[in-house]
Amino acid sequence: MVVGVGLIFLGANLGVQIPFLNWANWWAWFILLGAAWPLSEAWQRYRTTGTFDGTVAHSLLSALSIGMVATIFILDLSWGKWWPLFVIYGGLCMLVREPRRRRRDEVR
Repeated sequence: MVVGVGLIFLGANLGVQIPFLNWANWWAWFILLGAAWPLSEAWQRYRTTGTFDGTVAHSLLSALSIGMVATIFILDLSWGKWWPLFVIYGGLCMLVREPRRRRRDEVR
């Protein structure tokens, strides 16, 4: 990883344009960090149950949506061009539903 970071900085010093290193949008990397929580939830649930269920898929889709927003900002892409990704995301969320949790006051 350290070698990779060094190569990226060397390339930047030599004039190689790397689109994801647009320092004008450095703050967008903090948005991308927000995807870590749903990813960890998905991993924890998968390790606990051993299956890829609706809860795992829901957590992964949540991380994907955060990642899409961050990527659009990091790469300085046009929202006008890439907004259909969010329609696709909405359709995927309709297909993959998280199971409803029981309320405590329900009788079993």
